[in-house]
Amino acid sequence: MKNLFEEKISRLDILSYKNDFEKKEIKIMIHRNHSFEMISSIINPFLNYFKLNATFEYSSYDDSLTFSSTNNADLHILWLDLKRYNKEILADFLNEKINELSSLINAPIVLAYIGKLENFNNKLAYIIEVEKIIQKLKTQAYDLEKEKYSGTRLSAKSSILIAQYLGLKIIPSFFNSQIKAIITDLDNTLYEGILGEDGIEKLIPNKNYQLKLKELSNMGYMLCIASKNDDNDIKDLFLKRKDFSLKFDDFTCSKINWNSKAQNITAMAKEMNISLNSILFIDDNIAEIELVKSEIPEIKTLLFNSEDLTLQTLDLYPGFLKNKVTNEDLLRSKDIKANQKRNELAKTLSKEEYFKNLGIKVELSLNNKNHIERIVELLNKTNQFILSYKRYNLIEVTEIFNSNNSCIVTANMSDKLSDSGIIAILICKKENQSLIVDELTFSCRALGRNIEDIVISKMLQISKNYLEADNDVIINYKKGSRNIPAITWLENFTNIKSEQEGYINYQITDKIETFGLEVKETCKTN
Repeated sequence: MKNLFEEKISRLDILSYKNDFEKKEIKIMIHRNHSFEMISSIINPFLNYFKLNATFEYSSYDDSLTFSSTNNADLHILWLDLKRYNKEILADFLNEKINELSSLINAPIVLAYIGKLENFNNKLAYIIEVEKIIQKLKTQAYDLEKEKYSGTRLSAKSSILIAQYLGLKIIPSFFNSQIKAIITDLDNTLYEGILGEDGIEKLIPNKNYQLKLKELSNMGYMLCIASKNDDNDIKDLFLKRKDFSLKFDDFTCSKINWNSKAQNITAMAKEMNISLNSILFIDDNIAEIELVKSEIPEIKTLLFNSEDLTLQTLDLYPGFLKNKVTNEDLLRSKDIKANQKRNELAKTLSKEEYFKNLGIKVELSLNNKNHIERIVELLNKTNQFILSYKRYNLIEVTEIFNSNNSCIVTANMSDKLSDSGIIAILICKKENQSLIVDELTFSCRALGRNIEDIVISKMLQISKNYLEADNDVIINYKKGSRNIPAITWLENFTNIKSEQEGYINYQITDKIETFGLEVKETCKTN
């Protein structure tokens, strides 16, 4: 049976794929002006690989996109051939329609189009230029002779590439955890050869693989090493091999020893404060892959059996889905590296000494519209320190900004070691003079720095003053499978035991002990 990630795969190869995984059933609504059926007929084998199975519902062929039916779908795809539209008003039209659809549903939106679309930017939808997927087919990308029968100008070969792209890379990204870190083996993976047997000079770098990892690092994904080698030998290797695209400093964490890789991966996840299901582990040894999977069932794995297939797989692998790279993406790796020194200092210093030694600064902003993209991102991807699991989209966040009865406070943190960016978000509203906490998130990589209570207390105080509420606070919460850190913090902060779901009453104090932490408040709205 052919690998589903292979570049040249036939419709028969796809339909012959079978697995015994238990699959999550999802519903996808296709709003279209040309046929999607050639793609949907072969997409489920790709989805099955990631334990998903989809049923599709379709609009009529509708250039005007009336959205007469939304059908409580889990995902909406706008499937459009742009040759049927007036180019001069196309960007405005699509913006209007995507905004309209977003107001009707609470599910992700994907815009996938054939043709040219200029001056278009919409933060509510993930955007796919179909012609980039099929450009390798050149003259075989379209089949105009069959268009009147098939309902689309796309060829059968194009349909296979699009089904592979949507079924592996795009759709699973909305239903599975996002990747935060890639942990790679070294021998016969980052390079060809075994360091302990061949020596430094005889190793042949897998240059394209290293360049791909470098590219992912530049997009904000953390690179790590898990290798059974001597640590000093590996550092010497990176120092001497000037032809390696990757340098040792490019890696956020490394565990180079003779412990089991599962043990080392678990330790690195703890150091980075990320969940194990947000890690992709790459190794050339199938025995190591299977052993890690047996000890860490939730981890994602990739067998490095050839450089070309590994690169093809990484290009199609879900969890690397970004419309753009944010400032926080670029800060993350350096910030986590700095955590090792912070943790060492926290063990020996008092709070006052710790804050002073590191020069920790926190800036709190009220209704700062410049932060809107990071607010939406953090609210939708945070799983460990989140109180209510309310997932707000861009329109909903904008409505909160524009309301006189609600507000959003963000916290930005930096110290002498690194800039952590926006680390916390508080969403509040006022009801009957009481302050209601609808949502609270805190970035996991900023936890453990002894600042949570201080920062959140200050954020509550700012919200209370802005909304002219009393000191009575109602903090809503909901226990989930992964937000134990947030619930534990809430119980310790309020000294009240939580239930499965509900709210806790709390009294804001006017005097907040900061232990010398420098907190700047920017309370003017932008």
